[in-house]
Parts: sequence; structure tokens; C-alpha cells
Amino acid sequence: MSTVLDILKETKKDNCGKCGFPTCLAFAAAVHSGGAARSLCPFIQFHEEGGSTPEIAKSDPETALVKELRSKVRDLDLAQRAPGLGGQVVEVNGEKVLELNYLGSRVFISSQRVFLDSGRELETRDQILLYNYLFFGGEGPLSGTWQGLESFPNSISKVVTLKRYTEDRLAEAFRSRAADLVEACSRLGGKRVEPCYADACVTVPVLPKVPIQIHFWDEDREEGFPAKVKVLFDERALDFLDIESLIFASERLAETLAER
Repeated sequence: MSTVLDILKETKKDNCGKCGFPTCLAFAAAVHSGGAARSLCPFIQFHEEGGSTPEIAKSDPETALVKELRSKVRDLDLAQRAPGLGGQVVEVNGEKVLELNYLGSRVFISSQRVFLDSGRELETRDQILLYNYLFFGGEGPLSGTWQGLESFPNSISKVVTLKRYTEDRLAEAFRSRAADLVEACSRLGGKRVEPCYADACVTVPVLPKVPIQIHFWDEDREEGFPAKVKVLFDERALDFLDIESLIFASERLAETLAER
């Protein structure tokens, strides 16, 4: 099995960011952990049975990864995985698909697409997140113990990303609007947390087994303190998603709440 360094050697090692990761090392670590595919890097010689590097992997690595993930869904027993993921198998147009809740909406996952009740397909990045959730296939109850991203292994380089794109974004979007934050979260199935030692504490089920807890402290102009947000995850979060996917799930939550 390739090590992280083996995978790193296959890249250009110039941190170009075209794979969606901030550094080549972060990309290599994600590939090694199973949270990303080699095809995300346009410079790795990603071979299929035909032998050459697919053009789609060079021009659109996200689409290439979705196609790769879809092909693997056909080999999964959805009925066996559904209970552990908090979903159920239903039939849509004659096809067995996995139904679950994602950011307050019902979504359906098949080997052909990931779509909503309306039939509209989700964006590529959302599809990658949901397929990753499906492939992780975590089981069992959550711990009920909450911790910051920094408490998870190999997360140091990701804490800044989480702060910039999730915590700071929420703090700015709901500055002086703590009640609006709670209301926006409730529309996604969020529940207040008690006791709460901040101005607002809410747990939002981004996915059935991936809840995210938001602690919001509003600004204090007299004291000169800006609004602040701290995001927490269940202690078992990495049994259901990798670090990269957890960060993306948090960013999508922030984007969705900020739009409401």
C-alpha cells in the first residue's frame, strides 16, 4: 500500500491547489486516508484499464471523481449500509436508491446521480461529500461528546480553514442577529443546546450522523469584542467522514445559513 510520501512524490509538489487542497501534502494525506481520489490531481498519471490518463481527469478532476465514485456504488449493499447512516432504501423510477436528509432536504443517492425531491441534481462538491459519507459506512450511535476540530488527529493545518470559511463567516453573517441564527438553524432541523454559555448554541444535523454544533457569541461594541463562532463536532465524527469532508460539510452549512 502506498504511503503518504509515495503519493506526494507523484504530484508536482508545488501546492498549486488545483486538486482543491491547500498543499500537495494535504492532498496526499487525504488520498492515503481514503477521503480523496488520485484523479483529483491533474498531474498524477491516473491510469484506467485503457492505460492513458483520462482527459476529463485533467480538465475537471471533481467530475472525474464523481464518475469514479458512481461506478463504485453499484458494488455496495445499500440496504445493509442505510441503518448505520441514518437513511433508508427506497425505489425511484424502478431503481433502489439511498434516501437521507442533507442540510434540511431529502436527497437520494444512486449510481447515476445524487438528487433532490424535485429531481434536480446536487452540485458536484455536494455529490462528492454524500458519496464519501456513503462509502465510509459508519455505524453505531454518536458519542454525544463534542470537541473542536483541533482535537482530531492530523487537523492542525485545517483549523485555520475552518475558522476562515465557517466560523468567521457565520460570525459576520449573524452579527447582532443571534435570534436569526437560531431560526435559520431550526429550518434545517437544528435544536437549541442547553445549558448554553454563549449567546446562542444550536446543533444542526448536516447529515444524520454528522451533526455540527454552533456556539455564537455576539459582538460587544462597548468592550470592543467582535462576534465569534466556535464549531464543534461529535467525538465519533471521523467514523462517518474524513477531515476534509467535515470541513466542507461545515462550509456548506455556513453558506446555507448565510443565505437564509
